Amino acid sequence: MGILKYTIPLIDGLIMVFASYFTFSNFVAKSSQLAYITLWLVVSTLLILNFKKFYADDCKCWVKLYKLFESLAISAAISAIISLILNNGAITYLLIAIFSFITFTGIIATRVIGWLVSKCFRRTKNVLIVGAGQDGKLIAEEIQQRPELKLNVVGFLDDNMNSIEDEDSTIPILGLTCDSEAVIKDNNVKLVIVAVKSRMDSEILTDLVKGIPLGVKVWRMYRFYEKITHKFLVSKMSVNWLFYDCVRKKALLYACLKRICDIVASIAILILTLPITIIAILGIELSDLGPIFFTQMRTGKFGKPFKMIKFRTMYQDKVEDDFDDDVNEVKVDDNRIMPFCKLLRKFHIDEIPQLLNVLRGDMSIIGPRPVREEVFYENKENVPFWECRNWVHPGWCGWQQVKVNDPTTEERLGYDLYYIKHRNLIWEIIIFLRYTWKVILGKARSK
Repeated sequence: MGILKYTIPLIDGLIMVFASYFTFSNFVAKSSQLAYITLWLVVSTLLILNFKKFYADDCKCWVKLYKLFESLAISAAISAIISLILNNGAITYLLIAIFSFITFTGIIATRVIGWLVSKCFRRTKNVLIVGAGQDGKLIAEEIQQRPELKLNVVGFLDDNMNSIEDEDSTIPILGLTCDSEAVIKDNNVKLVIVAVKSRMDSEILTDLVKGIPLGVKVWRMYRFYEKITHKFLVSKMSVNWLFYDCVRKKALLYACLKRICDIVASIAILILTLPITIIAILGIELSDLGPIFFTQMRTGKFGKPFKMIKFRTMYQDKVEDDFDDDVNEVKVDDNRIMPFCKLLRKFHIDEIPQLLNVLRGDMSIIGPRPVREEVFYENKENVPFWECRNWVHPGWCGWQQVKVNDPTTEERLGYDLYYIKHRNLIWEIIIFLRYTWKVILGKARSK
């Protein structure tokens, strides 16, 4: 792992050297000048990548992609400014853009190749869980449900045998925490997950520190749960988590770019779906006399209420003002829904008017789905940290809709908070594409 820490930046540096030579060799007469340009671009770009924590191990792939794009954009801007000051004709804006594009493409290509190689040749890693209680069993089940992770839970360590629930389990308890060193060596353990109470006894902590050899990776249970499920374990969240991990103000550049993307995407989708919208309007008019649109008060960013717009899909005399199809199940054979509109609901055509909410700034393309004020305040009373999902604008679609169709309230919150913590433009584009594909297949749900 230590070798990879330096090998990956070295490979990226070689890609930049190639990109610089390919871009500037035909425009620079002296080899010394070419070497100077190359050195500057390579060093400055690598420094910015390191400053942006591009090489951090715990970064998600879409976060890395965004950081790479952002770092190359900053490097290109700095290089262009310096070139303008020095009046260096060899470094033009177009050439810098070409260098950045080649570098971006090259680094992405090496990562994809590396991922494919590791996926094909990756060996199964043995996992040891410290704590055989409820948390330990939960993370063991999550691992066993995901064979693609290539992780094998060899057993538990637990000092408090009396507190362990009497349940049938195929995973054995291999000993106490003081036995950790021997258990890890005997079972060739590569990963240890600590699933005990947050404040461990000093003796347990000392045993773990002494017993876990170098090279064995250690994870806290809730962190590892987040990593493999892509959601938060709401029942284990704390105020410390909110303060240190989630309350991070996004850069002004992100907010501006997101708003621009929301406006551009909304207009583009409205134009592309105009023929479908016209058909929907005519179908609703011919199916039932009454308004085309149905509006309902929903809770927006920081709890601010707004009127969300949808195509009306129920008969006018059966529309319920307090009905929320984001939280109430609507069956296919529900007699309140007009026959023509069942198709609109299946492919989410009834939600196209919500793009007007996006244009007005009430919503965003990507974000937690908005709920009625009554649902918001009810869940705020009963579900810890529920109001935290309203730290961002509600979305036309979101991460939870991509991952699961019928979540519990806690599960829904877990996905929404995961999005809030990790959100970035690249990932949001991926979410949108994945959701669009689910809609095309008719497998998406608003909830």
